[in-house]
Amino acid sequence: MIFRILGIIYSLLLLTSCSTTESATSQPKEVSIAYLKSLCRGDHYRIVNDYIVRGVVVATDWLGEMNKSAVIVDSSGGLEFAIDSHDINEHLPIYSEVEILCNGLMLARIGGKIELGATPTGTFPLDNISDEMFDRYIRVVGSCCNFAPTTKRFTDICADDISTVVRFENVRICEEEQGLSWCDLENGKPKTTYRTLIDRDGNTFAVRTLGTCHYATEIMPTKEISVVGIIDYSANRYFLRIVNKWFI
Repeated sequence: MIFRILGIIYSLLLLTSCSTTESATSQPKEVSIAYLKSLCRGDHYRIVNDYIVRGVVVATDWLGEMNKSAVIVDSSGGLEFAIDSHDINEHLPIYSEVEILCNGLMLARIGGKIELGATPTGTFPLDNISDEMFDRYIRVVGSCCNFAPTTKRFTDICADDISTVVRFENVRICEEEQGLSWCDLENGKPKTTYRTLIDRDGNTFAVRTLGTCHYATEIMPTKEISVVGIIDYSANRYFLRIVNKWFI
């Protein structure tokens, strides 16, 4: 009987040892951007699992088009994340491939989209990922040489497109705004401004340009253009944020 009990104890010790070894050697799990965002079913979600998302950097503050944030995309969607830096492009060049180690970060609904950032210390839903935290959570792992945005029509845009990159072809600035610059001036300085794109069928789509944008005071094109940008959503409407001055 004693030998039987000792045998059971030995078996349990082996199982415990195997479980500990497996836990110690387990690797972070790579998940899609769509899956990660799906975890945020309410206003916010703190990530406590060892998840990794991998994506291509498609938008930064390179031309002032974004402020303390960047966007990555994979085949499932796009994700905007907040970074406390005024030169994000130095750390995350456009079209570099990056991995984000998500454990310890926070997802939150801001406006009409889900963003990633640090646990808030104030009243805002997210804090920016600080320079000190950057290397802990974000790393460049390669570059993408063949990135191409998906071409869509205004009427195609839906919730799944938020934070993704799209191309609109054969569009122009609406007649009432012809001859204006991308941003209006306030006290002599550019301010964030909405303009209106119109397609050949008469459908319209808003485009928002930050006052910090390097081409904020340039006159908008008067002819038809193809324009590429990030789809955003706020105040019950979709709008475009041009990236990398991509309009021809």
